[in-house]
Amino acid sequence: MEQIADLSKLKLQPLRIPAGWSVDYNASFWEIDPNPSLIPEDERWWVFNEDMLQMRHAAHDYMLDLGWYPEGDFETGAYRVVLLEHDFLGKEVVCFTTQNRMELVDKIESLLLQVSDAELVKNLT
Repeated sequence: MEQIADLSKLKLQPLRIPAGWSVDYNASFWEIDPNPSLIPEDERWWVFNEDMLQMRHAAHDYMLDLGWYPEGDFETGAYRVVLLEHDFLGKEVVCFTTQNRMELVDKIESLLLQVSDAELVKNLT
């Protein structure tokens, strides 16, 4: 695989977002795998960073936060998505890590749907 010549042309990762969720920011959850051959080392920190996506479900008072930890590190790093009650000071309900983008998409979509369904929210806590 050849490195991507123009990283500014990256597209955001599509997600199926059920009703009730709002996106606080989607700064850098890109539609690209964490593959060292695709992204020059000096550019990895902004493509795979700690502040990728943040979403809230106001009615059920949950926050979902996504980042890559440690930033730009493809050797030891991974996506980390956390589901919290309220905000960053709230109880961590789910923490999931993976280097696989599609596995991550499945997990995020599943969490969003579970929280949107009031019956499943009860099972999360």
